Amino acid sequence: MKEALQKAVREALESGKAKATVILVEKDGELMPRLVTKPDDPAIDSLYSGDRRYPTASFVVMLQPVITGDIAVPVRECDRRMLFELSKRNQVDLERLVLLGTPCTQEVADACGCDHPFTADDIAIAPSLASPADPLPLPEALQSNDPAEKLAFWMGEFERCIKCMGCRNVCPMCFCNDCALDNLDLVSAESKPPEIPIFHLIRAVDMADRCVDCGMCEAICPAEIPLRQLYRQARQIVKDAFGYEPGVSEEKSPVEMLGEPTELAGMEEGFRTGQIPAE
Repeated sequence: MKEALQKAVREALESGKAKATVILVEKDGELMPRLVTKPDDPAIDSLYSGDRRYPTASFVVMLQPVITGDIAVPVRECDRRMLFELSKRNQVDLERLVLLGTPCTQEVADACGCDHPFTADDIAIAPSLASPADPLPLPEALQSNDPAEKLAFWMGEFERCIKCMGCRNVCPMCFCNDCALDNLDLVSAESKPPEIPIFHLIRAVDMADRCVDCGMCEAICPAEIPLRQLYRQARQIVKDAFGYEPGVSEEKSPVEMLGEPTELAGMEEGFRTGQIPAE
């Protein structure tokens, strides 16, 4: 995979398709992004192509306003979905990106329960390495039909939170200038660990129509809270109600276009559209 990625990066620069390319390099055991503009840049020889993740999409959001010309970006499918979703929210210009699709290994797909471990053929730089994996099983408590049991499970998980903000800071889909988690009317600045469940519910609601299930939030969490399961359930609510899937659906999020509660066909009463009780 490393040779295929090196070749794709050099070809993008040599052909003029891209004025610059984002690559990852490893230094002192940590991944960091690097911008290369010449095909003979020695950094390309040592680019990282392994299984570890990095929020490359966030780096692209910062780069585009200051780089003239197109930028080539190596992407896994979840990275591509992030950039697609970010483009719908006016955070990136997809027409100025040259996407270099890199496949995930079967090990990564199985660990994530991922059903999309490869990119589309039109951007892929190498054949797929994995088949879609089975979804990860829900914890036993979340399989229960008892809401109290589910609530007790999540409250127990949230109690381990130390409010490090890693889940927010690593997430490319968290780009708001005014974050609700910084709103002192909602989350006290002195609440370390945070008040529960409001802290995590705020993020879950925010992720319901944004999360592309990359898993970086869960990977970085020092308390090992199963955030991926939380956001998957939030996403499912939006999918069931509106048929919308972040990073996949072509249209903009219907949540972004909601009006006043009185316009939501009964949802102000706690019912989904089409499920309004008879008068």
